[in-house]
Amino acid sequence: MNNITREQWLNLALDQLRPLFANKAGATIPHDARVSVGFPGGGSARKRVGECWPRIRSRDGINEIFISPVVAEPLRMLDILVHEAVHAVDDCASGHGKAFKRTATAIGLTGKMTATVAGDELKAELQAILATLPPLTHGALDLSGRKKQPTRLLKLECDSCGMIVRTTAKWVEQTGCPACACGGKFHG
Repeated sequence: MNNITREQWLNLALDQLRPLFANKAGATIPHDARVSVGFPGGGSARKRVGECWPRIRSRDGINEIFISPVVAEPLRMLDILVHEAVHAVDDCASGHGKAFKRTATAIGLTGKMTATVAGDELKAELQAILATLPPLTHGALDLSGRKKQPTRLLKLECDSCGMIVRTTAKWVEQTGCPACACGGKFHG
């Protein structure tokens, strides 16, 4: 089982985490939770490294966990997986609130609850889990040269009152700059 996908690797890791959750926090990771590598929704792809979606959002009715493809280090991937599995325990109901914190700290996550990291004891347990898993074949994506998409709207300002509107270049090309309600003319 040396040539497995990174998703298979993460799902094997999730299975290895189940006893840890049960023993340390009395918590159960849903048996049907699924882990994939992909960009978390919302926010910046450069900042968000993991996400768990509630069952109601999945057509399969399961918790969907995503680990960002920019993360390369296997131990860090497990660290993130632990955080997201804590969300799956209560189907994302508690956000990063008291119930989340209670489970997360019992497992061994430390730091700000929105950006936890594994404490020393949890790191050691994750290292032991890593030793049982096949090698991870995953190269991280490098987003450093990726340009942010510019806005497609033009900013126009009234030459009389200073009101600002945004519109598409196509509209301006077809009809010219619009007139303002004050009687002035917009310009770009």
